[in-house]
Amino acid sequence: AKCVDIALSSCTDVAYTQMMYPNFLDQKSREVVEYSSEYILISVLHNLLQGECNPDLRLLGCSVLAPQCEKDKVIKPCRHVCENLKKNCLPAFDAIDMAWPYFLDCDRFFAGEEEGCFDPLAKLRGEVHVEEDLPSDLPGTFIQFKHHSYSQMVSTLKKTASKCSHIATTYSIGRSFEGKDLFVIEFSTKPGHHELLKPEFKYIGNMHGNEVVGKELLIYLAQYLCSEYLLGNPRIQTLINNTRIHLLPSLNPDGYELAAEEGAGYNGWVIGRQTAQNLDLNRNFPDLTSEVYRRAGIRGARLDHIPIPQSYWWGKVAPETKAVMKWLRSIPFVLSASLHGGELVVTYPYDYSMHPMEEKMFSPTPDEKVILVLQGEY
Repeated sequence: AKCVDIALSSCTDVAYTQMMYPNFLDQKSREVVEYSSEYILISVLHNLLQGECNPDLRLLGCSVLAPQCEKDKVIKPCRHVCENLKKNCLPAFDAIDMAWPYFLDCDRFFAGEEEGCFDPLAKLRGEVHVEEDLPSDLPGTFIQFKHHSYSQMVSTLKKTASKCSHIATTYSIGRSFEGKDLFVIEFSTKPGHHELLKPEFKYIGNMHGNEVVGKELLIYLAQYLCSEYLLGNPRIQTLINNTRIHLLPSLNPDGYELAAEEGAGYNGWVIGRQTAQNLDLNRNFPDLTSEVYRRAGIRGARLDHIPIPQSYWWGKVAPETKAVMKWLRSIPFVLSASLHGGELVVTYPYDYSMHPMEEKMFSPTPDEKVILVLQGEY
């Protein structure tokens, strides 16, 4: 048996290039694999599970059906990766009354780290990244201004949090459709914990994948907050000591990677703007404006904590959208903003007119007087 190039269409994006036949299921050729029920299952799992655990399960399945091969020797995937993914994905399987696939048996087809296993999901965590050599005499507060790929962004945020570990931490609010972590860096005096009466704030960038300025600004802001806090900047120290700040530089990393692959000046206006599901995240959240206007005419009706209309779930809701909605339920944010690019414009809620057919009709919000006062101050 010798290493051969991977030619399975569902496994072409794994982190290695060669596999070996027979595979761990004793399938001896590409044709046998492609016609097998196991291969068909990993190709449709994301649809069965409604986008959950995608593409993690497919990549895990590929590590069994198309095992990594180096120097004519097969390398098994790591058991702990399988066990962690099984723990996280079982609720999705339970929701559709489906058992964990037998060919993803963590004990049978996977190995321990002491056996020299590999992580089939490493590519999803932004760990495939080669560091650039920078001059050794640079100050500790040096910020390198450049475009960051997904893996470079994750690496930069992790390094920033490590440098300021007493006031910063990183976490993921979920995964993109292609499985990239939606990575957040947080700054507070007690990273990872909500403190009573301490306001929660968030910035989101790169909702449209080809609008990159907001993404880079938030990466630089994270580095700036860390460096200035360490330097004793009183304004930054007061801000972090009295606020819990969350920065999500890229809500649409899949779209960004597509736009970056085409290159600036060549990707037009639309390439990478939407997600890998071809969804515009800026128009994928529920329209609560209409519901507010409807309730405003009902005496005593509350205009806060408005339930999402059931009809919203009948459409296609992106995993990125679901992740942000779960995020909002878990943390009591009092102020938020989303950074876009391309035009000089600021939009306030509500984003729709009282009458949808009258786009230019003035439709004041319940707190219009507050907004006018704030604008007057500026």
